[in-house]
Amino acid sequence: MAAGDIVKNAKVPAVGCSPTNPLVTLNNDYYFRVCFIDPFQGTVMANYAFNELGAKKAAIIQDVQNDYSVGLSKYFVDAFKELTGDPDSIVATTSYNAGDQDFSAQLTNVRSLNPDVIFAPGNYGESALLIKQARDLGMDLPILGGDTWESPEFLSIGGDAVEGIVFSTHFTAESPVTPVSEVFLSDYRTKFNKEANAFAALGYDAYLVILKAIERADSVDPVKIRDEIANTEGFVGATGNITLDENGDAVKSAVINKVENGKFVYLTTVEP
Repeated sequence: MAAGDIVKNAKVPAVGCSPTNPLVTLNNDYYFRVCFIDPFQGTVMANYAFNELGAKKAAIIQDVQNDYSVGLSKYFVDAFKELTGDPDSIVATTSYNAGDQDFSAQLTNVRSLNPDVIFAPGNYGESALLIKQARDLGMDLPILGGDTWESPEFLSIGGDAVEGIVFSTHFTAESPVTPVSEVFLSDYRTKFNKEANAFAALGYDAYLVILKAIERADSVDPVKIRDEIANTEGFVGATGNITLDENGDAVKSAVINKVENGKFVYLTTVEP
């Protein structure tokens, strides 16, 4: 978001791999992305809480300094209230600051309100610590998050405490969605001797969307390249088929993963 005016004023197109806040591309003809956006991601996780977990009451714990965390929490809240038909279904919205290490006050408050589920999107470090402290307090309820949790550090920091948590993400090596997914995964394994995560796959797709636009434009003129990026339709990438809408946002599916035996395990795919 901070770079938005810079690329817009310079008339140099930018394609983001994983910025999910709707404001990134809003009113900016030079900013695009290959990932879904938070209104969809928040709705996906609210539906999971309501339909799969049977949750009727939810608590939010958000990083108040993080636009991603605050925005994603809002979309979860909006969707959850609509699903439950209960304007009081969110029993608490409590906040912390990036870099915090102690979440006992927020967790004690939430525990006293007895929610069915906690939605706590945030950076993987703080989120893993928060979950660890929740389990230490005897809070064994489901805790849900967003795509930032897909990081090896989330597992190493959280350890056994993050077993069973569920989060939304963009891609999984366990369920390739296109023929390009298979090629990408095979080449990634060969080069790095490990499975690719969602951010590697999104980086691959962002690069190729730009490359194909340059080829179609047959030009190094940034404005001509921008126009061809905007025309991206039915592009077959590693993370799915990508069509960019009028805002430069990709319309595509979300994946829901779970932590099981210290690994990220695929649960399901949710279509827009």
